[in-house]
Amino acid sequence: MFVMKPKSNYAAKRVAYLYDAMKRNKTYDTGFDVRGRTFYAHLIVLATCSEFFGTNEGYVEDIFSEYDDEVIEATLKYCYTGEISIDEKHVEKLMELANRLEVKIPEQFKTVDLSNCLKVLESTGDSELLKMAMDLTSENFEMLHKTQGFLNLPLFNVIEILKSNDLFVPSEESVFNAVKLWVNHDDANRKSDLAQLMRFVRLSLLSMEFIVYEVMTFCNSCAECMTTIRQEIINKNDKSLVPRETPRRIIQKMALVGGWRIYEANTIDIFDGLKNSWTLSKNIGINKSSFASVLVGDWILIIGGEDSSYESVTSVEYIDLKSGEKKPLKPLNQARYLFSAVTLRRGSSTDVYAIGGYNSRSFISSVERWSSNTGDWEIIAPLLVAVKYHSASVIANKIYITGGQTSQWKSSNKVQMYSVETNSWTYRAQMIQGRHRHSSVAFQGKLYVAGGIDSQTGTNLDSVEHYDPNANVWTAFTKLPQAASGISLGCFQSKLFSMGGIDGSYLSDVWEYDETNKSWKASTSLSIKRYYAVAHVIPYDSII
Repeated sequence: MFVMKPKSNYAAKRVAYLYDAMKRNKTYDTGFDVRGRTFYAHLIVLATCSEFFGTNEGYVEDIFSEYDDEVIEATLKYCYTGEISIDEKHVEKLMELANRLEVKIPEQFKTVDLSNCLKVLESTGDSELLKMAMDLTSENFEMLHKTQGFLNLPLFNVIEILKSNDLFVPSEESVFNAVKLWVNHDDANRKSDLAQLMRFVRLSLLSMEFIVYEVMTFCNSCAECMTTIRQEIINKNDKSLVPRETPRRIIQKMALVGGWRIYEANTIDIFDGLKNSWTLSKNIGINKSSFASVLVGDWILIIGGEDSSYESVTSVEYIDLKSGEKKPLKPLNQARYLFSAVTLRRGSSTDVYAIGGYNSRSFISSVERWSSNTGDWEIIAPLLVAVKYHSASVIANKIYITGGQTSQWKSSNKVQMYSVETNSWTYRAQMIQGRHRHSSVAFQGKLYVAGGIDSQTGTNLDSVEHYDPNANVWTAFTKLPQAASGISLGCFQSKLFSMGGIDGSYLSDVWEYDETNKSWKASTSLSIKRYYAVAHVIPYDSII
């Protein structure tokens, strides 16, 4: 006997051929006239999807007449190919038509969203839908792992989720907590799965305290787990070892610090990417404005500024993101405001640079550096030209000062670069547009500059440009949706944001750059209108 089995997609290809032939009006045996248009098909193919077509063919045209052409076409295509591709706004009508025709479309063909992504993971074999569901689950793991849908997942789905490097989590503690919740949901039947699940909890990323008091307590009845945990404790005591496992995608928050007026500068606006919302911190009692701020570990340093008497000050404070306490540090050598500040690593020290600005009477070219090792400020090489209202960013361990207002009260297009190795400043290629009261940020290896004022014309700017440090070239970028000065550029979760500013009145608008469509789109607005602030990415468990 000669037997040849067809390839797994043989039948599908034959039906797909019928669909293509029908679309080209080459072969069909039935048609449905709707609003002057005929939709052709093969009755036998439709009947394999639903007996309705075989017994109620005469009523199909009446039913089709109630639906848009896109919905009819998508329904017929599904009968041939098992695929659906349709705008989300038509999905509800598509499912309604399918139900009336008794065509069974699986639940997972509806839009994959937060409400059903876990169910799709559990029930579909479609690779594209699985990817969409896994991406949504990974990005929202911190919320989803506490839901009934996660607790009801079978073991193999939980493992697939925990294996991923792409989970957005505050820390590895969340992954362990997810295992604990899932096992406890059906302790009698799932305790035997604990050892298998714990293989995907990255113990080297957990603190010793958490392992001892949380992990060991929960896993004490599992011999395999305890052996692994004890070995990890031995490893942690060996200071020569570094974590051997890849960290997940750590969830962070974005903090917008400072402002032009004291009442807004006394608070911090915090964006929670999980909740897609801004929350205003409590009053932090800074009582000054137009200061510079930088992030050093779990501290935000508040440097210089202008007090309520409009005098520049030398005071420096830090706010502890984990405790919320505020304490003074050694003051600057030079009182200054309307200046910029950045951080750089130098050996074992995190250095903070306070650059240029104004002292209520004159422009400042001086630069001073604070060391985390000594806590002292030292004067270093001055700027090539004194400026205020400039912006500073760091790329490849070089500080770039863009634009600013000079002592001639003109907007500069000059770019000054500082090298730590030589303790010197040099000019780099000039910006396309002179500007001050603008913002800059390092993003994907380039320096982006946006907004500001052109003092020659006295107008706010909507222009954006970016700088390639390797080519030493500036290139025009997609313009902002509105001309504004005092905006805050920020990079958060690999996306570029423009926040706040002023366009004649103070703004709370937030714009996110859409890389796919090469355009800026509206995002969630700030809690308050804020002008001349600085964006920082902070740990998710910050309590300010």
